[in-house]
Amino acid sequence: MVLYGSCTSQTHVTRNYPLILAGGSNLGIKHGQYRQFSEEIPLSNLYLAMLQKMGVPVDSFKDSTGPMPEILS
Repeated sequence: MVLYGSCTSQTHVTRNYPLILAGGSNLGIKHGQYRQFSEEIPLSNLYLAMLQKMGVPVDSFKDSTGPMPEILS
């Protein structure tokens, strides 16, 4: 899996970043979709889902509230 992101803000606001997640379809990651999530969902949920799909035995990551079922197949 490769996660690519870019800050587009000139004010250093850590919200609303565009991200691209590539790879991981054999691990159960759904691709080929554009998703927009509310600001209440922490980015660490994505990291948690990625770690779990790679076989890392973790139940949480930083301020995560759970893996993102929207991207999991």
